[in-house]
Amino acid sequence: MSENNFSTDYTDLHPLHTSRYGNSQVYTAKFNGKKVIVKTLKPECAADAACRASLRQEYETTSMLDNKYIRKALDFVKIEGLGDCIVFEYIEGKSLAEHVRVGTLSEKQVKSVLTEVCDALNYLHRNGIVHCNLNPENIIVTANEGRAKLIDIGIPETKQDADRELLIKEMEFVAPEIIKGEDVDARADIYSLGKIMEFIGQRNISKQFHNAATHCTQFSKEQRFDTISEVRSAITKGHSVVALIIILAVAAVLAILACIYVPKVKANVEKERAERLEVDFTHEIEKMQASMPTLFQKYQLTSLDQPIAAEWTDDSLKMAEGLMRFLTMDSYRGKALQALQDQSDALAEHRQADFDRLLLDEFKTANDSLAVALRSAIVEPTDAELLTEARKWFGNRN
Repeated sequence: MSENNFSTDYTDLHPLHTSRYGNSQVYTAKFNGKKVIVKTLKPECAADAACRASLRQEYETTSMLDNKYIRKALDFVKIEGLGDCIVFEYIEGKSLAEHVRVGTLSEKQVKSVLTEVCDALNYLHRNGIVHCNLNPENIIVTANEGRAKLIDIGIPETKQDADRELLIKEMEFVAPEIIKGEDVDARADIYSLGKIMEFIGQRNISKQFHNAATHCTQFSKEQRFDTISEVRSAITKGHSVVALIIILAVAAVLAILACIYVPKVKANVEKERAERLEVDFTHEIEKMQASMPTLFQKYQLTSLDQPIAAEWTDDSLKMAEGLMRFLTMDSYRGKALQALQDQSDALAEHRQADFDRLLLDEFKTANDSLAVALRSAIVEPTDAELLTEARKWFGNRN
């Protein structure tokens, strides 16, 4: 198909999903009477060479994959009204995230899905591919067989003007090295899989993956499992009968001791943990506040022609990174988000103050007839009065 030819084989296009913070949008369509998925770029990104190259690269990577636990890429076409598109097989089912939220999977089914995800990731890693975008929304559980299917393989989309809270929520499953822009390997996917196991445990579907999840989600990748095969073993391993008897006997003794000592010890541990968390949280907030003078200087408004809104996404994400672990705790999430918002508001207020100062200085010395007339009409030429008239003058000028 030539560059300007459009395929007419795809009909009944219906919007399915549009990325709120990224570049893509997804449709369902019919091809030869069969339902398929069509992924394309948002209209505002369709002409961007980098976005188009990224979409093409996603197709070239996924079209070579052949694994029963990975969604197949069928074609790369141009469709009128959409432009460049990847055509994927249609999967009848729901995301793992949706299943976990409503509790429709048993512990056995969850374990089966996780082991299948491990098999899919093992296939990717053996082929030199890191998923990089693994989260519960990108794991589909098929309706008929309950089989896992991985979708959306590639670096997460993160536009510069992304909504911060949504981006922070998305980063919950992203490995720290990806956020930092460092080189990644299979351990980035291992981190994300651990976060998925935590997501399952937080909703009381299954707590049996706690130890594996903890090992997967170490901040330093050197401290995680080295391979996805090790993760799979940690998920599926059982206990021998003898070992199980010993465990049960020890558990009985510990249960007796627990009745005596645990309540007091637990109370002390929880108190100490709460105190440490409060100290750590306070320390992070103090670090953010101490950085404000530097941010004010970095984003100082120096001309009336500059936009008042500052493009400070990179610094904003750095601030969020320090509070990342608090954003998953109900007791701190609100305060953490408020601290990030306060940081943004303070920068916006400082930029506005810079603008008002520059505007007032220019208005005081302007010699055009409107400026002279507005200044002459002021009875008491205070800075507040002058600034009010300056805004009228600036609005008329622009």
